[in-house]
Amino acid sequence: MHQDVEVGDYLLTINAEPKCDPPDAEKIIGFNVRVLVTRHDGTPVHGSVHAEDSGELTGNHGPYVTMAEAIAHGEAWGRHFVARVLGGAV
Repeated sequence: MHQDVEVGDYLLTINAEPKCDPPDAEKIIGFNVRVLVTRHDGTPVHGSVHAEDSGELTGNHGPYVTMAEAIAHGEAWGRHFVARVLGGAV
């Protein structure tokens, strides 16, 4: 699932993906999320970097149980990143 969230001058592109059980690729055991942070105007997020990627985010003890939980965590991570790291509005 894909969701875009505007945070001040920034755009959070949130992608939740099913996480499969390694021994059984057909069995979904939860969801992971990735967040891409860019600016609306296309200028670099900081320095010469045009986008920041969160990498794969998982819950404290493995994948998130639901897609909604994964998306919510991705949005919270993105808002925190914009506010604390980039100094933008949340």
